This record gives sequence, structure tokens and C-alpha cells, in this order.
Amino acid sequence: MKKYLILLALIFLFIVPVKAEEQPEYYEQIYLSEKEALDLVFAGLEIEKKEVEADKQKLKTIQKRLKRKISENKYTFYIGKKEGKEKKYALILEEKGKHFPITFIVGINEDLQVDKVAVMIYREKRGDAVKRKRFLKQFEAKSSQDPLEVNQDIIHLTGSTISSWSMAAGVKKALVLTEELIKR
Repeated sequence: MKKYLILLALIFLFIVPVKAEEQPEYYEQIYLSEKEALDLVFAGLEIEKKEVEADKQKLKTIQKRLKRKISENKYTFYIGKKEGKEKKYALILEEKGKHFPITFIVGINEDLQVDKVAVMIYREKRGDAVKRKRFLKQFEAKSSQDPLEVNQDIIHLTGSTISSWSMAAGVKKALVLTEELIKR
């Protein structure tokens, strides 16, 4: 009987896998500083920084347009000007990837279309392919009227599916925020 119990204990220890909760690895990769990102978007324009807070009603409108809840109500907009006229807008945002946030910048032209998107910081071991120009170029010339959804007008990257969804949601968010908080 004793041998049977020892054998059973060994089976449970070595053969039956014990499922431990997955511990994601934090792996911060910095691709662009804030200054580099702003230079990339605004190339030669004078930059003004503007803090904007959405009131409850505006926040409701934004959430309705995005079809999801957002927790923050304060945003920092960057406005590129030439000869005193507004030419471009940018937002530096974070969207949750699989485990950690992705930090990126979205440049928006005066027609409220995406001009440029760049990943600034990626914090996971896998999925950083969303930083590639080939993926990011899909967002150019898109407006808030476009679906900006994976499998509709955005092609996801294999191995970066969740990050692809996060980037698409973030770009849409930048467009809607700019329309609702700056241009209206």
C-alpha cells in the first residue's frame, strides 16, 4: 500500500502538469522618445501643447462613437502650426496589448485624416511587429468614418493579433478625440 501511495504521489508531481498562472514578461522596447515622435509627425512645424478635459456629456459622446468605455477624460494634444495656422494634430496614447500598454503617436492632418502613426514603446516579448511601416501605413488617410477594425479595413499581423486590434482601436480613438475635443 505504501509503494502504491508513493507511486501515486510521483505521478502527480512529475506527470500531471500543474497549471500555474501565466506570468507575462515585461520587456520594454523604446523606439521613439516624445521629442523624436513629435519631430516625426510635425517635421518643421511650430508645436503647441494643449491640455483638454472632456466633461461628462462629451465623454459619453466619445464613448458612444468608439462603442467602448474609456477611463481617462484628460488628454494632451499637440498642434502643429505654420504661420499661425493649425496644420496638424497629434496625440500620444496608450492602448493595452495582451498584458501591457503600447505607447504610440497618431498624427492627424487638417482634414482630420491620419497622417502618420508610430509605435513609441512596446512592452511585451512578442507582438512588436506592429511597429513595422508596412502595418502602420494601413492607417494613413483613414478618418473616423472608416471602420478601423481588424478584418475589415486593417489587416492584422500573425503573431501580433492582439496588438493589431489595440493599435486599430487607438487610432480610431485619436481621430474621435480630435474631432470631439479640438475641432468641434
